This record gives sequence, C-alpha cells and structure tokens, in this order.
Amino acid sequence: MNSNVSTERDESIRTYGAIVFAVLIAVIGAFMMTLTSSPAMKGATMLWIPAALQLIAGVWFGPVRGGIAGGIGAYAAGIIAYGGWGPVDIIINLVAGGVANAWLPAILFKTFKINPDFGADAKNMMSAIIKIIGILLIVLVLGILPLFFSDMGKWVYAIIGLVLFVWLPIMFWKIKINKFHFVVAVIICMFISAISALIGMYGVMIGGIESWEAALGGTGVGWFLGDIASCFLGLYMLAYFTPRARKMGLCRL
Repeated sequence: MNSNVSTERDESIRTYGAIVFAVLIAVIGAFMMTLTSSPAMKGATMLWIPAALQLIAGVWFGPVRGGIAGGIGAYAAGIIAYGGWGPVDIIINLVAGGVANAWLPAILFKTFKINPDFGADAKNMMSAIIKIIGILLIVLVLGILPLFFSDMGKWVYAIIGLVLFVWLPIMFWKIKINKFHFVVAVIICMFISAISALIGMYGVMIGGIESWEAALGGTGVGWFLGDIASCFLGLYMLAYFTPRARKMGLCRL
C-alpha cells in the first residue's frame, strides 16, 4: 500500500514538474523568439536556450511527459511571441520542440542507459545555480548581439562554442564524471540538434520562405548550432541538478 502511494506521489510530482517546465519553455522561448528570430522566418531563432530545458524535461520526466512539455512549451512560445499557431508553427515549434528536443533524448538516454548526472557529485548546489545562471546570461547576451551587429552571426556561434567547450570545462574542472556516458550524451545532443534542424528546415520550406538549398545553408545551420549550444548547456545542468531531482521524485533514471 505504501509502495503504491509512493508511486502515485512520484507520478504526480513528475506531472507537476513537466507543467512547470512547459511554462518555463514557453516564457523563455517567447523571449528568445522575440529577440533572436531568424530574418527568414519567425520562430526560427538564432539561439534556442529552451533546448536545454527540453532536453532535461525529456530525460527527467520521460518521453510522454517530457515530449508534451517540450512541444507545448515551444508551441505556446510561438503563439505568445508572434501569434504563430498555424501548420508551419506546429512543425517548427510543436514537432521540433516536442519530438526532436525532448522525446528523442528521453528515448536515447534510456536506450543507452545513460546516467543523467554522469556520476558527478555536485555538493554545492547554490554555487552551481549561480554559475549556470551566469552562463545563461552570457549565452543570452551573445545570442542577441547579431540583432545589432549583423556581421557577427558566425562569430557569435564561435564564441559560444568557446564558452561551452573551453571555459565551461575549466570552470567545472572539479567535477568528476563518467566520460563514456558524457561522450555518448554529447553525440545524442548532436543527433537531436540535427533532427530538430531538419524539421525546422522542412517547416521553412513548407512555408514557402526558402528553397531546400537556401534553408540548408541558412536556417538549418543556424538552427543546428543554436540548438547544440543550448543542449550542451543542458548537459551541465543535468550533471548538477539530477541528484537533487531524484531526491524530489522528478527523475527516475
């Protein structure tokens, strides 16, 4: 009896957690869409920070709850930011956000039995929160820069890459992680970002905004780089916050 009550409680907690994540994705996503939408098409942002939250939602809450949170959150962001609710918006927001960014990582992490905290021991949670908020602000500022300096687009992604691949590892050098699990998670991030970008490109083509060739060289590349930058940030957030999420009943992996 107690086991059943505990199971029901955990299921409820994960459902509430998914709702909270959906709201966060919608709010942050609307902000990013408003500030960094691609010139080619509204909703195709140059930097999609919610990809980190969608990744975490999928891994913590599972493919169903996580997929719904990731998809509904992104779709709501489009409605809030530019009134996007049509078929194209369903493709680039609901499908890309729910299937590629949340449902897919949930399936792949479970299939390959990836420990989402990567064996890391995050003792100082407050320090972790401060560091990650700082990183988010830096990435956000970098993502906004192309709006004011149009020729900085490619350089912004290069700088973000340096932040995520050089500065972040140095800043978190004390964390001991399972390197195999982390490398597999990195490959998963690259794969889901590519799938998300392909879905975004398809949406742009369906909308009649760009040809396949133009979408590949413009929207597709930018979408992929923006998603993968945020996904890598999501991996560090998983390493820090998954142990606490388990204790709260938010994560089963």
